[in-house]
Amino acid sequence: MTACWTEADLGWLTEFMAVDSVSPLEGGRLAATRQAQEVFLAGARERGFQVRHYDSPPVESMTSEDIPMPVRRALEADPDTFLDAQPCLVVAMGEPAPAERRLVINFHVDTVGPHIEPRLDGDILHGRGAVDDKGPGVAAAVGVAAAFAAHPWLAQCIEVVLTSVPGEEGGAMGVFGTRWLVRQGYTGRLMLFAEPTGGRVLDACTAAMTPRLRVVGEGSTDDHPGDAHNATVALGFLADHLVRAVGPRAAALGAKLCVAGLHTGTAHNRVYGEGELLLNIAYRDEVGGEALVHEVQRAFDEARDVFAKAHLGNPFTARLVDDWDRVVRLDWLKRGLPVLDNRDPEMEDLLAEAGFARHDGLADGSAFTCDAIWAGGPDRYVAVCGPGRLDENGAHTAAEWVRVDDLATYARQIRDLVVRFGATYRQ
Repeated sequence: MTACWTEADLGWLTEFMAVDSVSPLEGGRLAATRQAQEVFLAGARERGFQVRHYDSPPVESMTSEDIPMPVRRALEADPDTFLDAQPCLVVAMGEPAPAERRLVINFHVDTVGPHIEPRLDGDILHGRGAVDDKGPGVAAAVGVAAAFAAHPWLAQCIEVVLTSVPGEEGGAMGVFGTRWLVRQGYTGRLMLFAEPTGGRVLDACTAAMTPRLRVVGEGSTDDHPGDAHNATVALGFLADHLVRAVGPRAAALGAKLCVAGLHTGTAHNRVYGEGELLLNIAYRDEVGGEALVHEVQRAFDEARDVFAKAHLGNPFTARLVDDWDRVVRLDWLKRGLPVLDNRDPEMEDLLAEAGFARHDGLADGSAFTCDAIWAGGPDRYVAVCGPGRLDENGAHTAAEWVRVDDLATYARQIRDLVVRFGATYRQ
């Protein structure tokens, strides 16, 4: 342990991780988000943070067209109950300051499922949230507190804000967490998103769209297979057709096309008349994203004729061919989300001096989608930077882990960043 990371800090993190705050959009308990926020808040208060905001967005803020389908479904079921259980927590150190003298650090309190209890094995901390994203969030808070404890003059020069948000996982895309807080004015000259990047600064983030292909027809038994709209055949064809038709165009635009889950059924003696196929397309700029929306639509529109030609004279798919326009559908779980792509030499130098070197994530494909897409704007620099890496540290898998030493290093670098940021405004 170091002076900037103690056994007490590790205890706070493991208590935080022990709360099963799996996103309710992935089947987690609604109440768990607030329970996790309370644990983080208690530790933050012990270290000198003050509460600036602790509330949920109102229902009327969730009506725009960019709300992803999983969130829309949750809101349709019971909007007030859902949102009340997903509060945003904002804590800060330093006197309230204008945005040009404010450093904002963001992390998310929700996790993917299933929950995994924390377990320490030497220097390795295992468990859900270790690296994505409770570990980075606690380490950042520890670093900020260490800076203000060692340099009391910071409180008169700058304000450092930590935002602990729900709604990053489960396809929520930050719309009832980060997006809302940004629109409430919780922005700063420097905005750092504590996500696992190997300690490198990424100042560009992709956004993602999710087209959904569905068959909503009639099934049958294996005794009368020709009576059904065979969803398995239709969706299998569409998966192949779309990856052929859209894949090369996506690659040319620097996008990533993932042909994801296809589901109809599991029995061997039925023809399933209903099912769905999901795609996910991560794009690096909004012009390219809009072009890919049109490419998906074009490929879907031409699929009917290609399928009909391939299945001419086939009695087992004749009903599907005849009723294609009625039973085969395309809609979108999410689309039209913004991307992040910004530069700022002054803030880049400041980060580098604290040990956070910039890395061009668009050039090598390491840029990813996170809540930072909502934070871009004039007079601010938005960067993603945190300990560990999504792939190497098993984020979103049963083997998620982080080195405690990496958390301590991150806390120390955040401390140094806060001091350097404050020094630029010291009279």
